[in-house]
Amino acid sequence: MSLHVQTLGSQGPDLVFLHGWGLSARIWESLAGRLKTRFRCHLVDLPGHGESEAGPAGLNNWVDAVMNTIEQPAVFIGWSLGGLVALGAARRYPERVQGLVLVATLARFVREPGNDYGMKTQAIEATRRGLSEDFSTTLSEFLMQQVLGEPGAGRAVRSLRNDLMDQPPARDALERGLDILFEADFRDALPGIVQPALVVAGARDRMAHPDAMAAMVDTLPNAEFWRVDRAAHAPFISHEKPFADRVAAFAWDCAKPGRDA
Repeated sequence: MSLHVQTLGSQGPDLVFLHGWGLSARIWESLAGRLKTRFRCHLVDLPGHGESEAGPAGLNNWVDAVMNTIEQPAVFIGWSLGGLVALGAARRYPERVQGLVLVATLARFVREPGNDYGMKTQAIEATRRGLSEDFSTTLSEFLMQQVLGEPGAGRAVRSLRNDLMDQPPARDALERGLDILFEADFRDALPGIVQPALVVAGARDRMAHPDAMAAMVDTLPNAEFWRVDRAAHAPFISHEKPFADRVAAFAWDCAKPGRDA
């Protein structure tokens, strides 16, 4: 299965951008516009999102679809659900992942005994029910939750909503994305993911708590943590320029010739 990819830039190291649930690769266009003179930015539509066909269900199948589309080694930048795909790529294809930028991503997104952070099971199931009862309202409300408390919330909501309205995802893809959020658990796998990682948390994030992301850094062997003040779930939108600068410095370091993972 081949996914739709938009590539910006023609020189420099390769960056692969993986978007969050319900959206498309277009959410990265503004950020990639800042990076395209120094990097080749590959903006991937995940299965059933944007212009990509749905394909098989399951995180491993989504990871394989991405890696069948992006064949060269790259730094993978994953936001929320996209971060789980990036982690899966690092685990299944370690030689092709030069580094990871994990944005608002948790090793385990479901709150349960032994895991005090993440989303409650009831909230995920309510979102699932809402998809069949009121598709557009459910998605819009989900997007609003991601930027609450950010200084640029209005701009962020417009960016997210425009992406959603222009390229609405397939409903079965949304269901499969929720399944991945509900089922994925990288807690035991983190010690074996040795690639350099930049873990980026919004200080006001209500979905991926910054303390939980900081705990991930303690488990990943080669990770650094960046807590973005006044940001919520989408720091690459609300704090675009500092985000671009930090990612550029990290990615250049990851892509140095001879750099070991």
